[in-house]
This record gives sequence, C-alpha cells and structure tokens, in this order.
Amino acid sequence: MSRWLTRRARGRRMGNLPLCGVPLDLGVFRYAPMNENGLILLFGSMAERLGFLVETVHKSFPDCKAVRRAGPETWESVRIEFEYQSRNFRQHGHDPKGCDLIVCWEHNWPECPVEVLALKDEIRKLETDVMRAK
Repeated sequence: MSRWLTRRARGRRMGNLPLCGVPLDLGVFRYAPMNENGLILLFGSMAERLGFLVETVHKSFPDCKAVRRAGPETWESVRIEFEYQSRNFRQHGHDPKGCDLIVCWEHNWPECPVEVLALKDEIRKLETDVMRAK
C-alpha cells in the first residue's frame, strides 16, 4: 500500500491536498461544494435541469442574471445571488430589493426576505426521484 493511501486511511491530511465534500455522483460533479465557487459550478451544471437559462454572471451584486421557466410557454427574468449559506447574504450587506433569488448550498436563514433555492435540498429531491424510478 502506498504511503499516501496509508496516511489517508488513518484520516490524516496530506500536505496541501484539498479537502472535498461528500460524494454526490451527480453527472460530472463528484462532490458537494465546500465554498461559493463550488456552488456556482454546481448550479451551472444543474441550471437546465432546474429550469434556468443563465444569461450573465458577474463579480458584482447580483452575481447572475438568468431566466427561469414560469410556465409551458413563458419565462421570467431572475437576478441571482450565490451564497454558500443563505445567511451570508445578510452578512455581506446585500440589499434584498436588488435580488430575486438566493442560490445556496445550505439554507440557514429561516427569516430570509428573498426566495431561496438550496441546491443541497434539490439534490436530495433528485436522489429521491431516482430511487422511486427504480
């Protein structure tokens, strides 16, 4: 057994190797995101399945402009802010009037004044749907 596997098996972290989230096995995205950048990448890989078409992504608030399916023949514009946890929106001092949707990994702000889409919950729904289909 290699030195790396031996240390890994004992649960010790090797040097600067990155840690990763729990396995997802969701298409090309193998692990749960551990930060906002991972969340953005996961949303991009799931956007179409969730009914979104991304128009633009920005460094400034809001992070993204997209459209989402509102009906069989209609779409609505949505201003999206990405936050790893929904409460980070408040901590960053964002104005709720400038955003229509927070896309996060974990929704931990029950009194949030903005609609929230927690990808962790959406993945659970997908997993449940897959299990029902079997």
